[in-house]
Amino acid sequence: MITKNQIKYIKDLSQKSFRTQEKKFVVEGEKLLIELLQSEVTIDTIYALPTWADANPNVAVTIISEKELSRISQLKSPNKVLAVVYTFEDEIGDDLSNGLTLFLDRINDPGNFGTIIRMADWFGVNKIVCTSKSVDVYNSKVIQSSMGSVYRIPVFYVEPDTFFSQYKSQFPENAIIGAAMDGETLAEVNLPENGLLVMGSESHGISEEIESHVTKSVTIPNLGQAESLNVAVATGIILWEWRRG
Repeated sequence: MITKNQIKYIKDLSQKSFRTQEKKFVVEGEKLLIELLQSEVTIDTIYALPTWADANPNVAVTIISEKELSRISQLKSPNKVLAVVYTFEDEIGDDLSNGLTLFLDRINDPGNFGTIIRMADWFGVNKIVCTSKSVDVYNSKVIQSSMGSVYRIPVFYVEPDTFFSQYKSQFPENAIIGAAMDGETLAEVNLPENGLLVMGSESHGISEEIESHVTKSVTIPNLGQAESLNVAVATGIILWEWRRG
């Protein structure tokens, strides 16, 4: 059973301002719930249909009806279970010199952002750093498209000047790599083991403010007629080349 106040509360979590205020967000669907239960993320409440609750007897849930689930779901086709979860409290830390960090500038499509998080998880990226003009990591479409990787890859929002003034000196020469149409051909660039990969929006690329900190630009050669690559696809290609060494 779920109350009217709980329904309103969960529906209000679709708004970024309310998520920020309450420090909670919504996770939906069986696959994401399985990943969630295996993670270290703190769960507030799980709302589930009786069939899901019966199949997961060791999980504490509030049982609801299909009608109630449809009222609180942000999906067109609600999927058996929904959880209200606390936002992550990780700190960016003092040292980024060991490993690969991804810097995202104005990535505002939730599906692309979630897919980039999956790419980062696949290729062993340590952290993702974003400008404030990038989409909110707790947006429901980001959570869905990340397929659970959002539980494992820390995501932080920064002011570029503050970030680079604190961390730029930690990266070796030519280790701040930016994707650009006029960069060096990716396969011909000697990529360092540790570094910072900067990706900008498909529409505008990397902003001038952030580009000034990039020490080497790379591009993926165009062998066909397409005007541009999807930013999530481009991120995956560059990460693969980087890890391939």
